[in-house]
Formats: sequence, C-alpha cells, structure tokens
Amino acid sequence: MPQLRNVAIVGFAQLPIVARDEHRIATDMLYPVVRQALADCGVERDAIDYQVAGSTDYMDGRPFGFVSALDATGSWPPRQDLHLEMDAAFCAYYAWVRMQAGDCDTALVVGHGKSSEGDPNRILNLQLDPYYQAAIGLDPISTGALQASAYMARTGVTDRDLATIAARNRTAGARNPDNQLHQAATPEELMRSPWAVEPLRAAYLPPLGESATCLILAAEGKAEKMCDRPVWIHGTDHRAEMQALGGRDLSRSAGAALAARRAYSMAGLSAATDADVAELTALTPAEELILAEALGLDPSGSRPVINPSGGPICGHPIMMTGGIRLGEAFRQLSGRAGARQVAGAKRAIAHASQGHCLQQNLVWVLGSERRWT
Repeated sequence: MPQLRNVAIVGFAQLPIVARDEHRIATDMLYPVVRQALADCGVERDAIDYQVAGSTDYMDGRPFGFVSALDATGSWPPRQDLHLEMDAAFCAYYAWVRMQAGDCDTALVVGHGKSSEGDPNRILNLQLDPYYQAAIGLDPISTGALQASAYMARTGVTDRDLATIAARNRTAGARNPDNQLHQAATPEELMRSPWAVEPLRAAYLPPLGESATCLILAAEGKAEKMCDRPVWIHGTDHRAEMQALGGRDLSRSAGAALAARRAYSMAGLSAATDADVAELTALTPAEELILAEALGLDPSGSRPVINPSGGPICGHPIMMTGGIRLGEAFRQLSGRAGARQVAGAKRAIAHASQGHCLQQNLVWVLGSERRWT
C-alpha cells in the first residue's frame, strides 16, 4: 500500500440534541457550530480549502434546502463545495479521500437538518426496495425488529440482554450534556416499557432529535497549527451491502466486518481490543451486539469502552448521528470529553451507518499520534 497523507480531526462542535428547535431553521442552527469549530482552531473561514455538507431535503420538506446552508458555512467568495444526502461521517470520508488525492489540505464538514419538519418513518421507508418492501409500509422500527429477531434466533440473546445494553448506554449518556436523554436507567426499568415492535421495546429505541455539527479536518503541516492535540486518522473504510433485506443475513453485518478488517489493516491495528474507545452508530441494542461481533469488540463494552457518550440510544439526529460518533472519538483522544472521559484514551474506533439494518457501514480508526512518518 502506498503511504497515505497524515490527516487529523482538529475541531468539532455540536448543538445539544433536542426533540424540536421551535425557534430556528436548520441554517440558523448550523451557523453557531461552524463559528465555534473555527474559533476552537484559531482560524477564520478563509483558512479552509474545501467543504462538505450532509443533509436530506426529504426531511426538511423543501427542494434544494441544502443550498441555504452555504450562508452558514461561508461560501462567498465561491469555494469548492459538495453536498451529500448522507450522514456527516460519510462527508468526512469524502473529504479525507480528497485530501489523499492532494486536492485540499483543510476541510469543513457539517451535518444539519430538522427531522421534526417531516415524518422520518415515512421518509426513511423510501430507502427500501420500492416494489416489494417499501410498498408494504416497512419503517426503521419494523425492519430493526426483524433484525433483532434474526439475531436473537441465531444467538439465543434474550430481552434482558437487550435491556442491559440499553441501560449501559443510558447510564453513560447521563454524563453527556449534548444528549437528548439524560436519565440513567436500569434494565428492569427498561423492560417494563411497552413493545414498539416486538422484540424491541420503546425504551430500547433512540429518540429522534435535531442538532447541527461541524468537524474540521486538516493535513499534516496544518493540523498541528490548528489544534494542540490533533486526532489522526489511522485507517478508514466504507462498505455497502444489498438494498434488499432478503438478500443479506440480517443477524450479521458482513459490510461492517469487511470495513473493520480493512480499516484495522490500514491503521496497523492488530485487534479491536487494542483501542480504548469505540463509538458505534447502533440504533438498537441488537445492532450494537451485531456490530460488536462484526468489529471484534467485547459486547460488555469494557475494552474498548463502547459508547461512553451514551450513543444513539440517547439521541438520534438523523444525518448527524455518525458524525457525532466521530466527534466523540475526537473529544476522547484530545481530552475534551469532560465527565465521560476515558482515562488514558489514545486510540479509538468510530462507526457510522446509513440505511436499514446496517446496509452501509463506515469504520474509522483514530489515534493520538501520527500514523505515517
């Protein structure tokens, strides 16, 4: 493999997740996080070569709504820009690829959108096969239940096991001021909640929320000037599986497993247990267990510590949840995680997904030291 450029995350800002921001449109929410991320790096917008935004007009309910974000990201005079209908983590991946190609040295990556202005379950139904699966009204909760049923049938995992995973995330998330849910919970409390779609209880599912995020990436030579503790990207890989649910084994994630193997190889990571932190975009406890298996993690979450932020179960702002996982890994390795800081964290795994039942998976390995010399 040819030597790659050392690229680091040097800034991250996020609005606290809320169920509905009644006083601001998405652009108004985005502006303060862009300014905060730039200020934390000690630069103005002119120092950034490239920008990528992740959002979906389907959710906001207005055509070309993403164009209004250009006012917040500072796109005048005209600059290199890209918009993806993808989570912000996938936008960061695209920016990293552009840096490897030598097209830019710095990048601004944002995620934005207001899920309360649409009907997320109906909109996300459109990600499914349009002839056989979307047509019968499946939504992410019902497909997540199919996935959980398949995993439980294969492994023997019980309702209490799912409650234990959800409770661990809720307890960790109580220390995170940016979460939508701040209340710790016990497995017994969660098991008393009603079924959403069996075998998933309402308390096992993330609340849909609204936020805005901004990541700043910089290549070696500039990263050190913009951040006193840059977090270096050691490895990354993105894999997509078939759209049709019947075309893959829902009890496993072959795409996440392959992305992890390739990202670990690029990073020189011999095993996931060599990392200190893992932030996973797991929208249900069953997805967390499937991802732990695919990524080679201890499902108990002890080593590496899984979702010390609380994870998506404590707040799921669509189009930003994966980007927040990347930002939380940055906070851990740069010593900015506050009360949820994992002592001595030097290496982290971050995961993002898109589509039903982990259809697309993106894995990052991050470290406090440069990967290549």
